[in-house]
Amino acid sequence: MALHRAFSFPLSHVEEDERIPPLAVSKNDAAKLRSCEAFQIIRGLLVNKDVVEFCSQHFHDSRQDKEAWLLQRDITYALIVPVLEIHRHATQVANALLGNRHIFDLELVFRGEARGAFSWLQCFVHEEEDWCLTRGCPGCVVSYALQAEPTIRMILVACRLSESLAQHHNTSHLPMFKFWSQAMKKALDEDPFWGPTLWKDFEARAQKLEKGIEDLVRQCIELAPMAVDAASSQDSPPSSPKSGFVMSATPLLPLPQEQQKNWIPMIVAGCWTTLLADAAEARREA
Repeated sequence: MALHRAFSFPLSHVEEDERIPPLAVSKNDAAKLRSCEAFQIIRGLLVNKDVVEFCSQHFHDSRQDKEAWLLQRDITYALIVPVLEIHRHATQVANALLGNRHIFDLELVFRGEARGAFSWLQCFVHEEEDWCLTRGCPGCVVSYALQAEPTIRMILVACRLSESLAQHHNTSHLPMFKFWSQAMKKALDEDPFWGPTLWKDFEARAQKLEKGIEDLVRQCIELAPMAVDAASSQDSPPSSPKSGFVMSATPLLPLPQEQQKNWIPMIVAGCWTTLLADAAEARREA
C-alpha cells in the first residue's frame, strides 16, 4: 500500500512548512537552468499554457518564494514528461496491437516487469492527471509531490532517467537534473512525517519501477514492427486513450542494432525533442 501523509485541521507545524518551497536549488544549479535554452523554452510553454494563479495558501508568499515555486514546478514538469511520453508511446503500441479494447486491457500486450510498470503508469496517470499536467497553483503542485509515495517514486524515477542523458553524446543542449534527487532526499529526510529512515525504501521502489520501464521500452522496440503493420492495416492510425496530454506523434520504429545499447538516453532525448517541437508549434500558433 502506498504511503500518504494525512493532514489535520487546524494547521500543524508540518503543514505550516508547506507554505515554504520544500526543495532547495543552489545558485549554481539555478544559473545552469537559466542558461539552458531548452529549459527556458519549456518554461515559456508552461507560462503560455495556463494563467498562473496561486491559491489562498500561497498567494501572500514573498516574490522570492513565488519565483521558487514556479521554478520547482517547471523542473517537476520537465522531469516527468519523458516518463509520460514513454507511457504514451507504450499505450500507442498496445492500442495498435489490441485495437479498440478497454484501456486497462492494454497491459496484456506486455509481459513480466514491463507489464507491472505499464500497469503502474496507467493507474498513476489516470489518478494524478492534474498533477502530471501541473495544473493549478504552482506551490500546491510542488508540495503535492511530497505528499504520497507514488508521486515521490515518479519523481525519483524521472531523475534516474534524466541522469541517463549524461551517457549520450548529443544532449549538451538539454537540462540536467542530477541535483534534484539530492534535493528530494534532503527534503524528505528533514520532513517530520517521512524522516530519514524511508529513503532506502523510496530508492528501492524507484529502482524497481525504472527497471520495469526499461523492460517496457525494450518490449516496445521488439513489438514496433508488428504495431506498424497493425496500424497500416487500419483505416486510421492508432491513438492513445484520451488523457489530456498533447504531444507530437512518435514513429513506431525499432532502433538500429548498433544504437540499442544506448536506447534509454536516446528515448529520453527523443522525448525532449518531442516536447521542444510542441513548444515551437505552440509559439507559432500564439
